[in-house]
Amino acid sequence: MPRMSSTSIATPRPLIRGRFLVFAGIFLVALGLRSAATAVSPILLTIEKDIHFDALSIGLLGMLAPFTFAVFGALAPFMARRIGLEWSIIVAASAIGLGELLRALSHDTGSFLAWSFVSMAGTGAANVILPPLVKKFFPDRIGGMSTIYLFLAVLGSVIPAYLAAPLAAGADWRMSIATWGYIAVLALVPWVLQIIRERGRASVFASINDPGVTRRVWTSPTSWAITTSFAIAAVNCYVMWAWLPVMLQERIGMSEADTGVMLAFYTFMSVLTSLFGPLFITRLKSMAPLIVVGMVVIISGTLGLWLIPATATWLWVALSGLGMIFFTIPLVLINLRTSGPAGAVALSGMTQGVGYLIGALGPLTVGFIHSFSRDWTLDYVFLIGSALAGIFPLILLHRRVMVDVPREKAGRGQGAHSPEG
Repeated sequence: MPRMSSTSIATPRPLIRGRFLVFAGIFLVALGLRSAATAVSPILLTIEKDIHFDALSIGLLGMLAPFTFAVFGALAPFMARRIGLEWSIIVAASAIGLGELLRALSHDTGSFLAWSFVSMAGTGAANVILPPLVKKFFPDRIGGMSTIYLFLAVLGSVIPAYLAAPLAAGADWRMSIATWGYIAVLALVPWVLQIIRERGRASVFASINDPGVTRRVWTSPTSWAITTSFAIAAVNCYVMWAWLPVMLQERIGMSEADTGVMLAFYTFMSVLTSLFGPLFITRLKSMAPLIVVGMVVIISGTLGLWLIPATATWLWVALSGLGMIFFTIPLVLINLRTSGPAGAVALSGMTQGVGYLIGALGPLTVGFIHSFSRDWTLDYVFLIGSALAGIFPLILLHRRVMVDVPREKAGRGQGAHSPEG
């Protein structure tokens, strides 16, 4: 397959003609991507009948997702440069599937946590590898493919949470957890077939093994603006998932069932940003309008939950959920602001590694502030302040900049967009 650069105009061709295996592989990996992080909490009390979880182990389980997403997201580019994108996604999907299936067989806390770690480590790596795969195989369909895989990733986090309890009630908790592991195992099939199909052709390793690209990406102000956008979303998302039910219960006396509905509604609104966001992002020359919208809806939603939480609660939750456009923007720009898979994998690792690390600190910060102040005021101020950090990407993402193109190459006319570095 000839390599197509985003600096040139890629003529769209039929979506899956000649690339059905890759499409199926991305589809299945995206669908099973987040199940390890969402399939346990709804049935934790059921699991505790067989495996004892103390407060420390529950806390560790809750921290595994952001921690592993950050660490293994940062490490994924090194693996991709070493063994290539296709083999990297096979390793990541294997870890997801193996971890899910073996933690379903666990009989003690230690093994359950260990296999959860393995599964979420695979998720962290796959998070980073998926965007460059879209860049490599679908350079003419970045908007459409980004919509598909982002929507499936969100859907794959909602469905396990929704079906975990019914599956556990109908069979047992082990089958409930193992079900999602089978999806990751199934995802291996098209990727293995793709490797066999490509055997003997030009090696993929050389196409992404360029240390100079990594340096240019990490020293690019635009890369840091993209990372900041992702971090804003991660902070707000993890805070809402961890603390929104508690906030509503304490401040307006909302029942546990109703706070669960509100949290599901928040997630649904974030799904809309992944479904429609890429279509706008790929058509806009400047990200400034979407960033302004993201800042406005997060700040408006936070102010509503702070000042009048009992009035139109659903509206404030909806606005906060729409703020997850800050997630969609960087995940699409990973492909739009790089000239090839090497730049995409470097930017993806940077954005998600740093972004998830900062996001993991969000719930901890809110918890610390609340325990210190015994009030929610400063927590809402913290969330508003995090949204105002969007001023940085607002300034830098108003023009198209290729973060992995050296200035001298662009000077010779090999880049249609502005370079950095």
